[in-house]
Amino acid sequence: MSLILLVAGLAGFLTSFSLLRLNVFSMWLRYPIAILMAYGVFLLLLRIWLWAHGRHFNFNLNRALDFIEPDPFDVPDLAGRADYPGGGAGGSWGQSGASTGGSSGSHGIDFDIGLDFEELWLIVIALIAIAVGLLASLYVVFIAPTLLAEILVDGVLMAVVYKRLAKIEHRHWLRTAFHKTVLPALLAAVFFSVAGYALQKAVPEAHSIGEVWKQIK
Repeated sequence: MSLILLVAGLAGFLTSFSLLRLNVFSMWLRYPIAILMAYGVFLLLLRIWLWAHGRHFNFNLNRALDFIEPDPFDVPDLAGRADYPGGGAGGSWGQSGASTGGSSGSHGIDFDIGLDFEELWLIVIALIAIAVGLLASLYVVFIAPTLLAEILVDGVLMAVVYKRLAKIEHRHWLRTAFHKTVLPALLAAVFFSVAGYALQKAVPEAHSIGEVWKQIK
């Protein structure tokens, strides 16, 4: 999952760079577009992962089911996942932004860095927003075991069983992946948009984080 997020992040960086080359200078607009593009690549990589791991699983599952006479009374047990281990992992959003709240202290900072007090606070707000956006992305790594297991169940196991027992509900893997990850993606897009706005407000002539860093130096 870390590798998938790394590749998706690279796709987002290339998107932002391409938009900058196309004269899209507004960071508050460019960054969320790049993150949404990275999210699309993330879902595509999940599909590739499912294809790579599902072929062998699908073959073995079909062989196993050839020796089993399906019992209609066992179908709800196959379809239900209410007691799935780790299903409550998504309940930790309340702590995602709390760990960055103490980073805004300015005691002991030398203000002779080419920025006035208001601009400095805008930089601090941008750093906090970036930190929260990164935490939202890393949350997907935290739920990775549950997420990958569930899309494997929905993408392979339930698909095979559905072909044999058409009365059960067939839930598409993309629905599961979207339900588990769309909130972190949206939060990352919103907070990076806030960060881009704050950075450009502090340093209007800058069009990227790198240019803001040069101005601070």
